[in-house]
Amino acid sequence: MPAVRSLRTGPAARTAGKRGFVKRALGFAKRALPKKAPPGFPLLWVACLAAAALMIVTGGFGTGRLPLHARTLFWVVLMLWNALKWQALFAWGVRKSSDWPRIALLGTVPLNLPLPLEIPLVGALLGRNMRVMPFDVWLRAAAISVVIFAVCALVAWILLRQMRPVRADTGLLARARVGAEQLAGIEAEDHYCRIHRRDGTSALLHYRFGDALEEVAALDGAQVHRGAWVAAGAVAGAERDGRKWRLLLAGGGSVPVSATYAAEARARGWLRGRG
Repeated sequence: MPAVRSLRTGPAARTAGKRGFVKRALGFAKRALPKKAPPGFPLLWVACLAAAALMIVTGGFGTGRLPLHARTLFWVVLMLWNALKWQALFAWGVRKSSDWPRIALLGTVPLNLPLPLEIPLVGALLGRNMRVMPFDVWLRAAAISVVIFAVCALVAWILLRQMRPVRADTGLLARARVGAEQLAGIEAEDHYCRIHRRDGTSALLHYRFGDALEEVAALDGAQVHRGAWVAAGAVAGAERDGRKWRLLLAGGGSVPVSATYAAEARARGWLRGRG
């Protein structure tokens, strides 16, 4: 009697399994990759490379005695490492345009403290014995930090200028008669936007969700779904249904959290609820 192949183990099943794996892998990659560039990119990296170029030319921290190729490699490695530290800080702390100067000042001391150790370490990686005076290093690092701070101020200024001005009588919040302190969240419903108030009431207006996001860009809040935005001060909790989350808003409303934006909600400490 000829053997009968199981539908679960035959070629068709194996092909379907491979397709399923590829689909899951692509879905994971789509969720893992950031939807937008991290805060400060690429201006931060340009500023750090500009600072490296200045140090290469001037021979800062006693590197003038090194050959040009060694001096170039030293400063590129050191400044890229510091750019990575600043980038991590901005990704952690910058949520809105007004955060830039505060976070830049906050990082000045802790990110510059390790420099007296980092300089000899980078020198050792290049086969160079480099000794530095900590206070001299910190003084020069303060000058470099001024450049970083200036870039941050420039970024904040550019972002604020790019925010499309909305006339007071035609903006979403004005039409809904909702002040910023009353706003709990915004949800897209087809070509409409539902504005949730913190007293539990809501209003439905014909408005593009993308335009609504631009209008609230300066407020402390975050997009948590392809069609949902919440104000930070209006999040009252969260509840979980299987693998899905919903944020509970002041006043009793709720909005969904998609996998794409869950990392932002989790970073803000919102996804701590029952479920």
